[in-house]
Parts: sequence; C-alpha cells; structure tokens
Amino acid sequence: MATTRGVLTMRPEAENGGDEPFLFRLFAAGRAPEAALMPLDETGKAFLLRTQFRSMTASYRQQFPAARFEIVELDGMPIGRLITDPQPDCIYYVDIALLPETRRGGIATALMTAVLDEPRQLGLPARVKVLSHNVPSLRLCQRIGFAPRAEIPPFVELEWHAQNDRTG
Repeated sequence: MATTRGVLTMRPEAENGGDEPFLFRLFAAGRAPEAALMPLDETGKAFLLRTQFRSMTASYRQQFPAARFEIVELDGMPIGRLITDPQPDCIYYVDIALLPETRRGGIATALMTAVLDEPRQLGLPARVKVLSHNVPSLRLCQRIGFAPRAEIPPFVELEWHAQNDRTG
C-alpha cells in the first residue's frame, strides 16, 4: 500500500528467529521513556528489557497459538509488527507497534485501513486492547471507527464494525 512516506508491506515473521534483533529494537524503543527512569545502569536496563521482551514473546505465542506474526516494512525496511488473531467471532489485533521515528506520518492509519479489509470481507468486528493512557493509539482507533467496548484496566477494549468504517 502506498503512503506519502513510501510503500508499506507486511510479511510473516521469520520462523528461524531472524527478525528477533529488529523485534527487540522495536520493543526497547517503545519502552525507552520508562527505561530512562529506571534506577539501573545500562547493563541492568538491557538485561531487564531483554527479559521482558522474552516474556512478552513467549506469552503472545502461548496465548495466541493461531495468530499471524507479521513484520511491517516501509520500502523494504522493517518498521513495525502486527500480530493478528482470527477468532470465530472477531479479528483480534494482539499487538500493533511501529518504531517511534515512523509515527505521526499516517503510516499507522494506512496500515490499519488496509488490515481492516479482512474483518470487512468476513463480516466480523475487529477488536483491539489499548492501554488507557496511550492517547495517540486511542485517537487513531477512534479516528478510523473503533468504539469502546469494555474497560479492562489498565486497558480499554475497542471494537470496529464495517458500518462504522471511517477508513475510506
């Protein structure tokens, strides 16, 4: 899909762990503000982040064994990840993450607009959980037609239906 910043594509995560260095960089970049506040030296922070990354990865794989783990690329360079879990009653987006330097340029909107074709074609709602303090992600979801479905502290679960589509 073409964006104002380049061509956005998705591909399956490499099964041999070849994407792990990128995925760790993406994970660490998303936690940089919190890591900066940790009362640890850089070695300690790196160890803690690596441990959290491994735990998150194992949890996602265990909780969502049928999920698709995909790498988001811009002009062939990895910039993010998308984990999609097709369920009988909805398409559930487990994790959507982009490198900080690629945000605020319409890429997330273009990505979500494209992936919402799947639930649209299947006649299913789409769901996502967003941390309640993640204002940019909440705004993105609301802008493209997701509406609050449930409060599951610290998350808000949002749901999208084709009749509420604002992506066109």
